[in-house]
Amino acid sequence: MIRTLIFWGGCALLGAGSLQAAAAPSSSKPAPAAAAAPIAPSSAPVAQLAPVQVTAFRLQQDVLSTPAAVDVIDGRAISQGREKAQLDSALNRVPGVYANNASNFAQNLRVSIRGFGARSAFGVRGVRVRVDGIPETLPDGQTQTDVIDLGTIERMEVLRGPFSALYGNATGGVINITTLSPSDGPLDRGEFTAGSNGYRRASVSSAHKNGPWGYAATATRLHEKGFRQHSEVVKNQFTGKLSRDVGDDGRFTLITRLLNAPNTQDPGGITRDTAKADRHAAYRKNLLYNARQTAAQETIGGVFKDSLSANQDYQLNAFYTHRNFIQYLPFATNSGGGVVTYRRNFFGGGGQTTRHDSFWGHDNQLVLGVDTQFQQDNRQRYNNHFGRKGALRLDEYETATNVGLFAQDEFELIHDLKATAGVRYDWLDFNTNDHFLSDGNDSGSRNYARLSVNGGLNYAWAHRQHVYANIANAFESPTFTEFANPDGGGGFNPRLSPQKAVNYEIGAKGEFGSRGRYQLDAFWIDVRDELVPFSDNGDRTFYRNSARSRRQGIESKLSYDLGRDFSATVAYTVAQYEYRQYVDNSGHNYAGNRLPGIPEQTAFGELTWQRDDVGYATVDVHWAGSIYADDANKVRVAPRTVVNTRIGKTIDAGDDHMTVYLGVNNLFDKDYFDNIRINAYGGRYFEPAPGRTLYAGLTYSL
Repeated sequence: MIRTLIFWGGCALLGAGSLQAAAAPSSSKPAPAAAAAPIAPSSAPVAQLAPVQVTAFRLQQDVLSTPAAVDVIDGRAISQGREKAQLDSALNRVPGVYANNASNFAQNLRVSIRGFGARSAFGVRGVRVRVDGIPETLPDGQTQTDVIDLGTIERMEVLRGPFSALYGNATGGVINITTLSPSDGPLDRGEFTAGSNGYRRASVSSAHKNGPWGYAATATRLHEKGFRQHSEVVKNQFTGKLSRDVGDDGRFTLITRLLNAPNTQDPGGITRDTAKADRHAAYRKNLLYNARQTAAQETIGGVFKDSLSANQDYQLNAFYTHRNFIQYLPFATNSGGGVVTYRRNFFGGGGQTTRHDSFWGHDNQLVLGVDTQFQQDNRQRYNNHFGRKGALRLDEYETATNVGLFAQDEFELIHDLKATAGVRYDWLDFNTNDHFLSDGNDSGSRNYARLSVNGGLNYAWAHRQHVYANIANAFESPTFTEFANPDGGGGFNPRLSPQKAVNYEIGAKGEFGSRGRYQLDAFWIDVRDELVPFSDNGDRTFYRNSARSRRQGIESKLSYDLGRDFSATVAYTVAQYEYRQYVDNSGHNYAGNRLPGIPEQTAFGELTWQRDDVGYATVDVHWAGSIYADDANKVRVAPRTVVNTRIGKTIDAGDDHMTVYLGVNNLFDKDYFDNIRINAYGGRYFEPAPGRTLYAGLTYSL
């Protein structure tokens, strides 16, 4: 069915483009005056929406001119009247994106784009995340989002599809986040939110610019007791920027992000029967061994942007991140010990230059750059003695290096038809040095060299109406955690390889005058050596390659101004994610089965009333189709529909103003699962989501 939908959807996209192009002249550029039709003096210019610029494609350009599926989410949609606990509330409005596990902070938010990343046992995999030009994704491909404060985000770009030619070592896409900047001021604001399950969040923000200098800073404390047993979390965060204008066009920005999460409890996965009996329950071993984690992270970085000439600019970045981490797992000694600790140093830098030229009367943009990243983990594992650190079981020093060289060019072939081509060469090196065994038997190394390319076409067939097509290949290496050898022989798993993907995509996007935007795209992705999690002893998760898989689907989105201060957004994704070839270590053949952990259909709808001087009211609906919890497709999770609503009232107090807001998540108190632990041992796939939750907040701005 999906293949037929893609075929006819593609015909409709291309057919509509060519028919409309023949019927209406393109006007992405103004027509010559001599050819223009006479305009009556009383005629008014046609109203249109302000152009939206994107940078996630490495080139600064209008979102409609990008030959790929890109969404731009502003700060109002991300945080207005929300709890501001996790990124899922912002990401689930994007077609093709599925974010879950928002209520278990110990496992972190799981984000998948077109099915990539759904396998992650914790954190984000398969998706590159950048914040203010600084990477949060490690060289081994793993991302932790706990340091990102949702309340500081002013803008988020989501690039779907495997564009490794842009960033390397990712098959799902890119999330590019911009936080509060000095130019967003003048601002002095305090906010407090309280709600169900012991939720408390307090933050203060300030942003100002004075001449060439500027700063922005936000400090936040979040505390929640949690819906389930043993799910308490405490987080203290700081996000800051200090900027200085240099010369006519230059700007240097010093960036810092701090995290202190001293006690984040993990309730674990439970069986379906346990969930039916008590949705608040935690897994008994998570209670017995006091499963939890402690994390502290400090990031400091600098970004410098300037112009070399009127048609060439450049930017440089450098960063350093230090992270201390300890996790108590729900077992004592299996698989090397139930307590994991590491001290991580993650640092690097990069630069790129973009040149705008005209060749033979055709516009051209060329970007050249380099990324370098280094990861050093001093990792130990100890026995878990009922929630206390026991005897040392493993001591390793792990290093990962990633050096990437990239180039991307956008060339205007003919009027309103642009071609984009990119290439990236990545070299990755992984090393583990065993400091525990006298013979160093657990030492090992792996390295990869990968060439990634992409190509795309974008055609403006009418004013602010575009069709596009692209093809790209990508790769995704295992992380250090995924490299673990299930045979117990030490070193890296000798049977594990990176997964590789080839993506084909066609799409259309455009605007309805000054009222709305739409996008529609169809994709086809073939994957070799899909990385799949499994657990054969009920404790530690290991990984294997599943030979071949395929992802194909259609994504659509429409945002429209209904008038009288009302606006609406709807998004729908229908896809097919399936194994094409896959025989596991026990000889079971899963060819033709659906990939677990990801719904093949999702829908989002939102209706908002907004008047800046009065307040706002919003209701949104998120629907997700059924999910399988295992490779065998024997455990099915039913579809879910979740309705959320929030209202806010603005009260002026002289030059100051205050907004009070009230929100209800899961308005109809539906029972559903916030997370599915794929291929979990003993049927413990399920993590129940909170029922109806209420919260209220107050924001005061000077």
